[in-house]
Order: sequence, then C-alpha cells, then structure tokens
Amino acid sequence: MGSMNVDGQTYDFEDRFLAHVQVVLAQKMRRRESFLLSWTSPSYEEAYGRVSVWISPAAIVSFRFSGSRTAALNHAWLESMVTATHSTRGLDLDVQREPVEGSPASE
Repeated sequence: MGSMNVDGQTYDFEDRFLAHVQVVLAQKMRRRESFLLSWTSPSYEEAYGRVSVWISPAAIVSFRFSGSRTAALNHAWLESMVTATHSTRGLDLDVQREPVEGSPASE
C-alpha cells in the first residue's frame, strides 16, 4: 500500500494504482494545468467519506510506495485518467478501473 501526500494530508492507495495517478498528476502539473481529484476513503480510515482535492501547479504533492520496484504502466488506463481530468467532475478515482486486455480501451 502506497500513499499520496497533498499539502500535508496523506491518503493511502494500492501501489500500482498510485503509480498511474502519479504519472497523471506529473503530466498535469508539468503543463501547469489544475483539476479536481476525488475518491471515497475506505471506512477503516479516520477520515472516512468522499474526498475532493484541487490539484494545481502550486500544490505540494509527494508519493511513497511500499514496494521497491517501479510498477508496469497501462497506457490505455493513463489515457483514460488524463481524459477524465478535462471533465467538469475531474478525475474520480472511484470510477477508474484498469482496462481489460484486448478491450477497445486498451488497444
């Protein structure tokens, strides 16, 4: 389990999923583009419920992974996430699922 720290608040995610989120955030911040990032925290976390964070180039974001290896990236999944950042709802991590191999989204 890895973690993402946004302006002093830490949020836990599975390492491989977090690696994809990291790439998307890096791309957006490099382009100086802001967007809304949302998800639901698991019930076992202290701050259970819906979380929405405004990601801007001024945000201080860091990532920590539990594993030592770099995760393999799915380019179709990255593309889907980047596309979502342009929507009015932003990138909702609850609806982001890795495209199944051989599906139109992963070709």
